[in-house]
Amino acid sequence: MQPTWSVVATVDEPAPLVVAFVLHHLQAGAALVDLFLDAPNAEVRDVLALVTEARVTLCDDAYWAASPRKRKPKLHPGRQIANANLAYGRARTDWLLHIDCDEFVRDGRVLVEELAQTGSSRSFLRLAMAERAYTGPQTEDLFEGVFRFPLEDFAKVGPAIYGDLVPLLKDGITGHKAGKGLLRTGLGVKMGIHSPEARQPQRTAKAARLLHFDGLTRLHYMIKLLRRAHEPPVKTPPRHGPPRIAQFERLDALIRDPDAAASL
Repeated sequence: MQPTWSVVATVDEPAPLVVAFVLHHLQAGAALVDLFLDAPNAEVRDVLALVTEARVTLCDDAYWAASPRKRKPKLHPGRQIANANLAYGRARTDWLLHIDCDEFVRDGRVLVEELAQTGSSRSFLRLAMAERAYTGPQTEDLFEGVFRFPLEDFAKVGPAIYGDLVPLLKDGITGHKAGKGLLRTGLGVKMGIHSPEARQPQRTAKAARLLHFDGLTRLHYMIKLLRRAHEPPVKTPPRHGPPRIAQFERLDALIRDPDAAASL
């Protein structure tokens, strides 16, 4: 019997993106998409009410009051982790994938093959990232065009490719290169953002990939960065690495100049 998998995500995106995310993964073979709405979205709830393989939970004040935490975590990652662990505890598939709404499994058939090859001694399958790079006019097909991989020799070749944009990039990409992955269910461990909170025996998928859209459009990318630029301060070490901080600080400085912001 082929291994089964499901998806959990905490989302606060426009309805067309959320619905596309859910239906893409169901078409790819996910048995269920466990979706947590970080803010009310009537359109998402109405559309997905027609999809039996999508479970939608509104994370309102009542939800958080009834949660083990008893209150809503201030930062988005804390809410993601809490929701992912709720989904993990009630999962009925062999594996659970915790991703964001701007990340898409490239090929469900290949993913299942990778899971089947992951023996019982391995409890976590890590998917490497491929990041969408916009090299021309945007098409109607979300997956058309170029996806780039992190460059291991970025310190050497980066300046020739990206010039003064090098400080904004981590190994040649704007987002993360840590990847995301699927955790075998029923282990009694806690899920994190990129991997289980306690290190688990793992392998990295050879062919399966996660396609990351750091911004679906210029506006989407700008909103994402501005939200991070104005996050509430934390006493702990910075949540973001130097390249991401450089991105949102530069955009924040340019935001009153629409042309310069769009160019960035």
